[in-house]
Amino acid sequence: MPAPMRAAPQALVQALIPALVLALACCGVPGVAAAQAALRIFAIDSKPIGFVERGHATGFTVELARQIQQRIGRSDAIQLIPWARANTIAMSEPNVLLLSVVRTPEREQRLVFVGPIFIAHISAFALKGRGAELRALGDGIYKLRGGARRGSVFAQRARFYGYNVMDEPANSMAAARMLMSKRFDLWFDSEELVGPALEMAGYSRDDVELVKQLSVDDAYLAFSKGTAPETVRAWDAALREMKRDGSFQRLHQYWLPQVALPVDARQHGRPMP
Repeated sequence: MPAPMRAAPQALVQALIPALVLALACCGVPGVAAAQAALRIFAIDSKPIGFVERGHATGFTVELARQIQQRIGRSDAIQLIPWARANTIAMSEPNVLLLSVVRTPEREQRLVFVGPIFIAHISAFALKGRGAELRALGDGIYKLRGGARRGSVFAQRARFYGYNVMDEPANSMAAARMLMSKRFDLWFDSEELVGPALEMAGYSRDDVELVKQLSVDDAYLAFSKGTAPETVRAWDAALREMKRDGSFQRLHQYWLPQVALPVDARQHGRPMP
């Protein structure tokens, strides 16, 4: 008789665990919220945001995601794949996280945003020495052949402002090579990514010049529709805590030292030593 009496409370506890987990998750407890379906996490392959070094993924958003996962008790794999492919998956499947996405009205219909995490300066670039020549064309500049990463907000912004985007390479490094080989006249990308892309392609930031800045946008973490709300809340809470304790500022300073912090991160103290 004593054994069954001991077993009964154990069975009761086991039966109550799912309800307890759900209740805590709904209250926004990060560690519990993370105990949901595994996320497919995709980073863009653009240094310093995300790239492979010595066979391992690293970069600002990759390390940010790792620190957040440590806080919420998860270790979902982070993959670097072409942006167009990652975006297609996120638009059609749940439990997908894109590690850096510029927020647009079209994307708000299909993605849930957490952040911001950094500021992107989307601009048009040309070969060194051609800036004045191209600006002097007036409206003729919109007829020039342009290039931007496939499926990116860079291509979207350029087309919105009337530019002729004819080439869409898979990544910023490929775009850098195409500009340097004169495959197109204007390269549309983020100012934060242009220098590293040129270096990885074997060139220098001084080989190109800024022609015109198109927009300044906040970039976010973005979850696909259908991802559990408690998972999104867990990531949001952990990111907010990182901004409060200064660890986010420290990471941002390391990877993006020349880029201003997002507004909400400027409101808190100095980075942790």
